[in-house]
Amino acid sequence: MVCTVTCPTARRTAFELPELSELFELPAAGAVVRREENMSLRFVQTTASTALFLSSLAAAPPLRAQTFEVASIKQNNSPSTTMKFPFPSGGRFTGTNLSLKTLISFAYSVQGFGIAGAPAWLNSDRYDVNAQAADTNVGTEQYRRMLQALLADRFKLQAHHESREAPIYAILPARNGSRLHEAREGSCVDGNLPRAAPQPGHEVPIVCGSFFTGPASLDVRKMSMSQIAGTLSILFGRPVVDKTGFTGTYDFHIEFSPEGVGLVPGRGAGFDVDSAPDDTRPNIFTVLQQQLGLKLESQRAPEDVLIIDHLERVPREN
Repeated sequence: MVCTVTCPTARRTAFELPELSELFELPAAGAVVRREENMSLRFVQTTASTALFLSSLAAAPPLRAQTFEVASIKQNNSPSTTMKFPFPSGGRFTGTNLSLKTLISFAYSVQGFGIAGAPAWLNSDRYDVNAQAADTNVGTEQYRRMLQALLADRFKLQAHHESREAPIYAILPARNGSRLHEAREGSCVDGNLPRAAPQPGHEVPIVCGSFFTGPASLDVRKMSMSQIAGTLSILFGRPVVDKTGFTGTYDFHIEFSPEGVGLVPGRGAGFDVDSAPDDTRPNIFTVLQQQLGLKLESQRAPEDVLIIDHLERVPREN
């Protein structure tokens, strides 16, 4: 498979071949993401079955394109601070007033604090993006790969991954145990499955693993604990690692004092929030423990970081 943020160990067949996707889903030219693992083919022995397997590859159906069919990226020089980034659907990827930091975060599935070596304007310059794939049934991971290719083409982005020790929060069960509730079936749709654009007059379906935030509040839909940890990472501007051992998926809604979380402009997720100075709601640490049965513990651990090797400020002409 194409390695983006994490590189899970590839499953092997009886002939110790990488997955087919590892053989054929290559990064687009210029999208340099280095890997340390040796991905060379290793044959244990040559048999008739091996030859039959290899000959079948030529007849395999073509893979979906790893680039958008048409795409436009333009600098946005308006004074507006409003960012619009609807979840991509129907093969369409759009965004208004987005920073390159936001685009790279989505493309490589990393949080903003997990990007290093970037110029100061990564989060200040803004762009409008309008791209359309040839296929209208596109899953989230394919959107990410197509955006990686687009950033490499228009901004000459090159990047690689490194492991660096960093302060983190470990999320653990509280003393009295979990108070999480299992997700309600049918409340969301799988974002990794191809889906067509919604019909006129119909709302875009909520994607499982999504979260919604308002003034000092957080809603999540059918999230695993690792996804919940990732969402809390956005709020705190620091990696949060799941160490609960919980294996379910969960829905919840919590409200808290915004003190110490990144829900104000210029911090963390960058969402606007109106909070009175005398806000008497408990902080998020207390809410997590009392309402969800989860606690956060400060630790240090190696974290995967996306290092920017090269990036141009002005996009190539459309």
